[in-house]
Amino acid sequence: MYEDELIFLEKTASIDIFEYSEQGIKTILDSPKHYNHGLMIRAAKLSREGFYSLVKYNSSYMLLVPLAKDKGLILSPKIDSLNNSESSFSNIDFINHSTSLAELAYFLYTKESAPNWNRVIYNLNEISDPVKQVQPMKNLHAFHRYANKMVDYFAQLDDKKFKLYINKMKSCQVFGDTLTTSNVIRGEKDILIDIISKLTDRSEKEGLPFEKVVFIQSVSVQKIELQANILNFNGWLEEIPYAYFNELKKWRENLFIDKADKIERYLKLNSRENIKLKDISKELGISEQSLNTIFKKKYGMTTKKYLIELKIENDKELLTTTELKIHDISEYLSFIDESYFISTFNKSCGMTPSKYRQNYIDKLLNKKSV
Repeated sequence: MYEDELIFLEKTASIDIFEYSEQGIKTILDSPKHYNHGLMIRAAKLSREGFYSLVKYNSSYMLLVPLAKDKGLILSPKIDSLNNSESSFSNIDFINHSTSLAELAYFLYTKESAPNWNRVIYNLNEISDPVKQVQPMKNLHAFHRYANKMVDYFAQLDDKKFKLYINKMKSCQVFGDTLTTSNVIRGEKDILIDIISKLTDRSEKEGLPFEKVVFIQSVSVQKIELQANILNFNGWLEEIPYAYFNELKKWRENLFIDKADKIERYLKLNSRENIKLKDISKELGISEQSLNTIFKKKYGMTTKKYLIELKIENDKELLTTTELKIHDISEYLSFIDESYFISTFNKSCGMTPSKYRQNYIDKLLNKKSV
């Protein structure tokens, strides 16, 4: 195993690398990480020799790289963005590079040339037959009917039916050359850009702010045009509509909550970050001078105090569910430094983080001994 190169791959590709086997999931590099062990076990069961498997879960992906029977690697992207367009764009990038990432990880771990395997994609919450990377042309008329239905349910923010018609679009197995062009790659791009156009027009009609609409449209089209080929048409077909869906949903929800609740929601969604008043002001359009006054009137504390309370709750979860070092937790939650983290935790909980973790372990051991 080229350990140094694997560490470099983790950093440059912004991924975490794990190993799965009959014994379970483990990190193959030095530093332990915060991860969902049960979720990865479920994903690993989908792995098959002869395929690199993309497994979708919630709003992100894992990449399975088989090494032998019942053994392989899991590559998980470091995606910390909110539930909006940014996560969709990150997913698209991960999908595009998944085959090359899989081959590189295979080589660095085994010191052997990676197999030239096909790629399949699963949805962990909707397990069915895998969707193969390359699909034949089928029915363009049905595809466009489903696309129009998808846009209608996008406007209604009906997640269930929106997703249903995205899946119906994928089932049509449409290739781009049905758009009267002999260039399959160009045709695939044209189909995706047509979907973007439909969603852009409807977004403007639904009142989504112009700058938001233009941002999603320009980034989506740019990412499509920069591709030499569309490696996973169905992946793009799902992620791009959800970039619009999540942005419209967030915007509409903000219309119906008061300013204090908007601030509270923003703090929760960004609790890992070192948030300043100017960040909240810029995102929510509320003046810095009035932020704390508005928030304290409803929540009885400043935004800074509330953010610290959120971080402490995150601290407790990480201390009791992971083996992360105190220094790593401090960095993960954007504390100024480790000593400030320890003093803040001690002030809030009456003990140091290490003592809190040890108390938790002692309680577990006592329960087992009873």
